[in-house]
Amino acid sequence: MAGLAFGLFGAEMTFGSLRPDAPHSDAVLYSIEVRNDAGDLLASPMLVGEEGRPVHLNLVGPHSDPMAMSLDLDPRPDGDNICLGYKLSIDDGFAHSGHVGVSYGEERSVQLRGGGESLRLSLVVARARSQQFERILHHRRRPTT
Repeated sequence: MAGLAFGLFGAEMTFGSLRPDAPHSDAVLYSIEVRNDAGDLLASPMLVGEEGRPVHLNLVGPHSDPMAMSLDLDPRPDGDNICLGYKLSIDDGFAHSGHVGVSYGEERSVQLRGGGESLRLSLVVARARSQQFERILHHRRRPTT
């Protein structure tokens, strides 16, 4: 028995895993916009993650001027929808947090108030290889006039 165990261990060390890997979740695209109460666009990142896995974004440094932003997203699958936990802070200020129900491919907005600021967080979540995914990418590629 010990010889068999050592043989399998040695084979895995030499040739790689002989057991199937855990199944991977589908890729998910998060298209995000953050606007102030005047409607000015503050940030519009796109993030790629895995279905059901938290995502973290830090915008800091010379490319994020004039502001820094931290965003955490914690998606929880709910059938064909997602319960999306979020935590957003701008310039190390007040951390806005909460949960919002989102349907794949549909835009959802949340008004965030607190810490002396008023923001609007808008987001669209799309599964990879879906029509919504392609629509988001096409919209982002289109030049603005």
